[in-house]
Formats: sequence, structure tokens, C-alpha cells
Amino acid sequence: MMFVAFGMAAWANGLFFIGYGAAPAEGGEHPVKTVGVISFIAGLAGWATVIWVGFVVGGPGIAVMTLATVYALFFTVLGLTAWLGLDLKPIANICIPIALWSLPFIGFAGFDKDILMQSSMVVWTIAFGLIWAVVYGKAKASWLGWWLLLTAIWTFFLPALRIATGSSWLIV
Repeated sequence: MMFVAFGMAAWANGLFFIGYGAAPAEGGEHPVKTVGVISFIAGLAGWATVIWVGFVVGGPGIAVMTLATVYALFFTVLGLTAWLGLDLKPIANICIPIALWSLPFIGFAGFDKDILMQSSMVVWTIAFGLIWAVVYGKAKASWLGWWLLLTAIWTFFLPALRIATGSSWLIV
């Protein structure tokens, strides 16, 4: 649930930053509000997964849920910020510690020999850095948009597909 929801949010944000569906329809609400709702709901799905794993499943999944908690927080506050039309600078500011928080998970024992999950941490570190750079005018929005599409596919949709099919590809 969490992988798919986060992937949909990353995808919607990516298309928005590229410019697809970014202009409001005549007399309509700005599409960033809809992207915000999608991100907010993804954040709630993340929280539901974190709580379920934390209190029901337990075990080694708890360590991964610390990372999922940070991402759930990010999508929740990003969603509310976009939905309500608030300033994105505080979101950009939390992207730096989130980017740094992701890096130690490259060596996490649960990701041992899992190229997909290890590389996902690098992809997300770059994504969070790009978010900061775009908000502060240091990078083009389209760069972030294309990177978020890659992020959605590589870090969320492919892991979800691998879990759903019981596959082990990209685990060496």
C-alpha cells in the first residue's frame, strides 16, 4: 500500500513539475491543490503502514519503518502545504535532513545484496536535494519533475511489483 501510494504521489508531483497538467482549467482550482491532496493521502497511507508494521508485524521491519516514517511525514506535510497554498521553503528545508537520513540505509542489513533498495536510497537523496534546489531557484523545475518520475518507477513501483509477485530480481 505504502509503495504504491508514495509512487503515485511522486508521479503526480513529477508531472506537475514538468508542466503536464500544471495549468488550471478556466475558472477551476489550481492543479497544485489536487497534487497536494494526492500527496497528503499518500502520507496517510504511509502512516497506516508504519503503524501496522510497528504494532502488528514488528521484528526487523521496525528499522525500515523509521525511514518510512520520515517519508510519510514528508508526503503529509508536502500535501497539506500544496493543498493549502502555503510556502514551500520550510518543506525544502526539511529535505536536507531527509536526504541525509536516507543515506545510512544503503548499508542497512535488511537491504544487504538488494541493489534495488540500496540504489533507491541514492535516488531519493538526489530527489530531496533537487526539491531544495528547485524551491530556492538553484535548479529547473523540469529536472525535478523528470527525476521524480524516475523515482516513482525505481523506488516505489518496482519494489511494489517485486513484493506483489514474490520476485527476487535485483537481489544478488
